Amino acid sequence: MKCPQCSANMRSIRYENVNVQTCDKCGGEFVGPAEMATIVKTREAAFGKNLKQLVQDHKPIFGIPAGESDRTLKCPGCSGSMRLINYATDSGVTVDRCQDCGGMWLDHDELEKIQVIMEQWQEKAPGKLMAIAGQLEQARMKTAQQTSKSFAGSRFSFVNALINRLLDAA
Repeated sequence: MKCPQCSANMRSIRYENVNVQTCDKCGGEFVGPAEMATIVKTREAAFGKNLKQLVQDHKPIFGIPAGESDRTLKCPGCSGSMRLINYATDSGVTVDRCQDCGGMWLDHDELEKIQVIMEQWQEKAPGKLMAIAGQLEQARMKTAQQTSKSFAGSRFSFVNALINRLLDAA
C-alpha cells in the first residue's frame, strides 16, 4: 500500500489491538472505519505530557481551516476520493476520509490527538452533565407541564364533542 501523502510504501502495525497502515517517511497513518472506532474506544496507549498539554485546553472548533481544504488525496485502501473532514465535527483535527470505503488518512500525530481529545471529553462529560443537571430537570418539568396542559385541553374538547354528538343523536 502506498502513502497518499508522499507515495512511500506503508507497513502494517498493530495499534490498540487493530491493524493500522503507517508511513515511516511522513508519519501518516491509514485506518479503516471499524478500526478507528475500536481505537477511539480503547484506552491502552499512554500519551506523552507534551501531547496532553497540546490539547489540554481544547475548545470545540467547527469547520475546516482555510487553506487546508485545497488538498485532495486518493484513498490508499480503495483509490476512492478522500474528503477533508473535522473529526467528530468539532475536534479541530482535520482528517481525510474516503467517500467510498470510509477509511481515514491521518497526518503525523493526528490519531493520538484525536484519542487524547476523546478521552478528555469522556472524563469531563459526567462533571459537565452534573453541572447542568438542575437546568435539565427544570426543562424536563416545564416540557411535561406544557404537554399535559395541552393534552388535558384536547381531552376536554374531545369529551365535550362526544357528549354533544350523543345528545344530538338522542
